[in-house]
Amino acid sequence: MAAPDRGHTLLLSSLGRSNTTETPLSTIQALIVYYLANIHPSPTPLAATIVSSPIFIPFSHSKLEVLSTSFRHAVHSKLQVLKADSSGLFSPSLDTQLNVWSLAIFQGLEGGHAIIRLACCSGLLLGLEDILQHLPAKKRGVKGIAEDELVMTFADVIDQFSTSDTWGKEFHSAAESADALALSLIIGSQSLLLVPSQKFTALPLSHLLGLIMRTIEDAFDGGRFLSSLQSSLCSKAEFKIHIPLDSPISKSIKNVSNSLSMAYIGSISKLCARTVSLFVDHRPNAALPLIAEAYQKLNSITAHVETDWLPTSLSGATGQSLLSLDAREVTTAIWATLKTLLFSVIMITEAGLSALVYIPSTSAVLLSTSTLAVVVLQALSHLSFVITQFGGAGHSAFDELKRLFYLALDVLGNDVTESNEYARHLCVVEAGLESLMAHPFYQAKKAFALSAIEQLIPVLNEMTIQELVFPTCLPHLSDASHRETFESAHSVVLAIFASHAQKARESTSQQGGGFTRKIVPFYANCLIDNSVQGRLSTLQLRLAFAALVRSAASAADLSLAWFCIDCLLAAIASHSERDDERKHRLHLTLISCVPSVPLALLPRLLDPIRSFMDAAQDEKERQELIDALFAEIKVRVGDREKEYMIRWWGELRMKWAHTVPGREEIQGGHGLDNEVTLTPRL
Repeated sequence: MAAPDRGHTLLLSSLGRSNTTETPLSTIQALIVYYLANIHPSPTPLAATIVSSPIFIPFSHSKLEVLSTSFRHAVHSKLQVLKADSSGLFSPSLDTQLNVWSLAIFQGLEGGHAIIRLACCSGLLLGLEDILQHLPAKKRGVKGIAEDELVMTFADVIDQFSTSDTWGKEFHSAAESADALALSLIIGSQSLLLVPSQKFTALPLSHLLGLIMRTIEDAFDGGRFLSSLQSSLCSKAEFKIHIPLDSPISKSIKNVSNSLSMAYIGSISKLCARTVSLFVDHRPNAALPLIAEAYQKLNSITAHVETDWLPTSLSGATGQSLLSLDAREVTTAIWATLKTLLFSVIMITEAGLSALVYIPSTSAVLLSTSTLAVVVLQALSHLSFVITQFGGAGHSAFDELKRLFYLALDVLGNDVTESNEYARHLCVVEAGLESLMAHPFYQAKKAFALSAIEQLIPVLNEMTIQELVFPTCLPHLSDASHRETFESAHSVVLAIFASHAQKARESTSQQGGGFTRKIVPFYANCLIDNSVQGRLSTLQLRLAFAALVRSAASAADLSLAWFCIDCLLAAIASHSERDDERKHRLHLTLISCVPSVPLALLPRLLDPIRSFMDAAQDEKERQELIDALFAEIKVRVGDREKEYMIRWWGELRMKWAHTVPGREEIQGGHGLDNEVTLTPRL
């Protein structure tokens, strides 16, 4: 462009004004895109005019988004211009021309306000990322200059919000507010994730983490956005719960939901997660105290939310029928915010714990990782009433939550002392909520606690298990009204037996485990009581009883193992013909015990199994019993017992007209592992 044309004059005059009443932002954006890509000889003066324009102050998301988008689209436009002009044999390559053009723009941006420069650099880097696919594979280093400029610009932004120079702050414009901080993080989060790790770590990560956490805390109002919920609830006509649309909670949740930070909380959380991960990777000793502080803030936010949620009637509501139409609208917004909070907590905390796993074992920071894991678990516990909406913690949770939950417990499990203290704390807290036993909030809290304790059982001492863990499970072992808690309680008890069996195999002495052996008779009868319809499923019952017998058989004295079998045989004998379905389930359960007993008890166990198979009248049930027994022999019977079982099976195979070919699918259908314990997710 040899001389300024009318469009260029309009752009310069618009950029010189402090308002957009005459020229709309969309027009300014289109003009910036065109002239940045086409102006000759250099875009430096235009870039300098753009970055110093008063039209973008005071800052707003729409203005900064126009800037970022303009520079992003200008890259695409410039690429088309260069392709159209690159006809000469000795013309510079595309990447060289793009580098020269980008460098000229960055020279023009020098001296501008850091936040405006950030928007420009961010758009330029995003544009260069977009066009990489149009460049040869060996010429894709055009982003390097943009990455460097973005990091330096973002460091300037961080410095503006982190400086402790109160005298210097007087000269900062009013733009350095909480909104300006949120805007900076929003704009930066879109492009900083594209910056390589080695460049990203050049930023002052400690200050960056602090600023991000301040923004997240403000976005969720420090966890106080439900503080007016209790006072806003009332009843109306046939509806038990009504929330007026002009109530304090309606205004509070609307302010939180409509805030700019909340609209982009996903991007901000992702930026926080990357900051945490790289901070731990590159400066673990400096990172851990600051990350612990950040996680404690998240824990505090979730604790406030839990405290404000519990006393309200909404915490006990189990359906929409109790809510008025206005209450449903507000409640929907509340739940959306709660779920957003859960996802932010998961994203940020998982990043830190995942990075901690790879710190060398000689590092001094490992002494505090278990404490960090406890803080994460506490934050999740505070949100257990939200987690239960996604199926609870553990195997049924969505992948990200499942990964974080087991990762935190894995980190905690490496510290035996801290694990016992945490398990005791969980049991004591749950004991204090016994008066709310039927309340949905209590059930969610209890299910989370039991899921966590189940994973810690191998490192808990016998005193903790006897005095706190087992009494915590006891009330729920026969109460199937809340399925998740019922199954979680059984999971914990089976984990106790599995841990006992494992320790018995690894130890040469029979010392310890006295309490576990004491509860074997109780639990055998408990499982039989739970064999009725509507409690444990057939698969769960089979898994549970097999695990119980396996644990009992780990002792030198096999009387306890046979006691369990005897209880099952007595239950089978006591059931009348009218309860055929339950009797059939007990038969299958007895068959599942075959791999769990040692060779010395096998003949005594196989005799009653052969008897009820011979006596079976229903051909379908008889075939199911034969198939189940075959699966146990083929897949799960141990090497020492295998020879005896094969001989025994061979003698009866023709009698039962059972042919081996075609039975391989049984193994897949009944894929039960010897070490599997009952979990609420089966």
